[in-house]
Amino acid sequence: MQILQKPLRVLIATVFISSEIFAQNANLSKIDDKTKNLSCSNLEKRVKKLEKQLKNLKKRFIKVKTQTARDNLKWSVDFRTAVDRLSYTTTTGKKYKNDSLLSNRLWLSMAYTPSANIVFKGKLSFNKAYGATPLNYTNYAPQRGYGYDTFDWVLNENLLDDNIRLKEAYWLYMNDTFFGTNVNWSASFGRRPSTNGFLISLRDDDKPGSPLGHVINVEFDGASFKFGLERITKINGMYWKFCFGRGSTNARARFNTDGGFASKGDYSTDKTTLKDIDLAGFIFVPYNDGQYKIMTTFFRAFNVPGFNTATSAMFDTNELNTAMIALEDSDANGIYDTMVFNDKLGIRNVGDQDGGAISILIDGIGEGINDFLDDTKLFASFAWSKSNPNNNESSLDLLAMREEVAKIMGENPTLSQKDALETLLVNLNQNIAKILEQNPSLSKKQAIDTLMKKQGMAEVNGMLGSNDKKSGVSYYMGVQIPVLFTKDGRFGLEYNHGSKYWRPFTYAEDTLAGSKTAVRGDAIEAYYIQPITKGFSAEIRYTKLNYDYTGSQGFFGAGGAPMSMDEARKNGFDPIQKAQDIRLSMRYRF
Repeated sequence: MQILQKPLRVLIATVFISSEIFAQNANLSKIDDKTKNLSCSNLEKRVKKLEKQLKNLKKRFIKVKTQTARDNLKWSVDFRTAVDRLSYTTTTGKKYKNDSLLSNRLWLSMAYTPSANIVFKGKLSFNKAYGATPLNYTNYAPQRGYGYDTFDWVLNENLLDDNIRLKEAYWLYMNDTFFGTNVNWSASFGRRPSTNGFLISLRDDDKPGSPLGHVINVEFDGASFKFGLERITKINGMYWKFCFGRGSTNARARFNTDGGFASKGDYSTDKTTLKDIDLAGFIFVPYNDGQYKIMTTFFRAFNVPGFNTATSAMFDTNELNTAMIALEDSDANGIYDTMVFNDKLGIRNVGDQDGGAISILIDGIGEGINDFLDDTKLFASFAWSKSNPNNNESSLDLLAMREEVAKIMGENPTLSQKDALETLLVNLNQNIAKILEQNPSLSKKQAIDTLMKKQGMAEVNGMLGSNDKKSGVSYYMGVQIPVLFTKDGRFGLEYNHGSKYWRPFTYAEDTLAGSKTAVRGDAIEAYYIQPITKGFSAEIRYTKLNYDYTGSQGFFGAGGAPMSMDEARKNGFDPIQKAQDIRLSMRYRF
């Protein structure tokens, strides 16, 4: 009974106050009949008194409702079951596919309002392929592989296991004035909503997350500060938001193996691994009246990661067998389609990355022309990216190295590819030793650099396969229309194009075949969303990707280097040239 006492008190108080409000409203409606003989001044006093009483009663009623809401953590559920049909075609015509990749995705969202100015929001998630087991780092599950899809940026968007993970958790403070000015503002800290943002959210019938989905679609821990400018500029919807995030934290582990007398301290900076990966930028909305919305953004990401191969490991004579690069022709068709990197291949900080975008959404064409145009959405977006390599890490030019191996094999036809590569490494090490002998003041790295330049095997340090700054651009446009032959159905069509060096932060995009907004080439997408009952809907979506250059799905190092499909094939590689994803999903939200 004690459990029911508080709700009963709230209910009784609500009913009592509501009856008072209705009674006072009834009194107001009878004023004309009762005040015919009153003077105007008395009537005005009576009306003002009643209005004041009504206002106080409404305040008490709102207080009760607010208190009731504060005593409860509100939950919502978003559950999706999907089947994806994936297919890929390489430059040589090889095909890879999965005809029925089944998955379940669950989002458990929570919200709590302890006061009028504070809101807490959180979201728990799992995204699981049917039959996938929990990740075991010592004995990988046989049903599917795990790799960098467990990276923090994409932890809740890739198909993993049935573990519940934290997708969002943040608090939001709001205020109508900023230091006495007529600027409403908010501040937020935590694991912010940074996926499925503006425009990209349309295809999933979702409310957009914080960023512009054309350039940022990854999970981040960070902060934001938003300043509303509408009341001081008199321009609809204008605001400015500063955003900060940390995508990877550098800190030594607790109870690490360097403990004891040589301890370097738990959670101290670890100079042997990645530095902190940070992001800072802003979002500026110059106009938003509900029908026309313009959003702009600019950001810089610091110490972004990339895969490079350390030359110091490549030239260690004690590691000739383990520091091997093997180029193999698995099908004996003249195409080197298998490449095994040495064990020193690793992910490193390769520099900083800039990005920006301007996106425009028209929600309804014209003013009341007809229902179809009123319910049509049009959008377009232009984005830009620029790499700023630090050139601190060294790696071999693998293509140049392959040419040297081929030259040795041509001079010695009896040598295998592995023997030719080992011969090349032995010769290079001997030359390095000579350089060090002639120049004792040089470090081994300096000697390697000297030899590489002399041999014409230029290093590929930097970012995206280049030591120089490289810029890329992307175009994104689409339309969403009501389906006239069904009730509340929506059909959408979208197009993307990316240039040679285009590189956004969209690794968590919900497309299993790869991010369409990151494509270096062209992508088209069509979808149809149909509500079935309250909270329950179905969607069919088709996504096709045509790659003009390699590296669309890579990080920021040598793995993101662009080669045309012809260049890649001529140099012995066989990358994906075409990909498509057909998805049928059922979704329940309440």
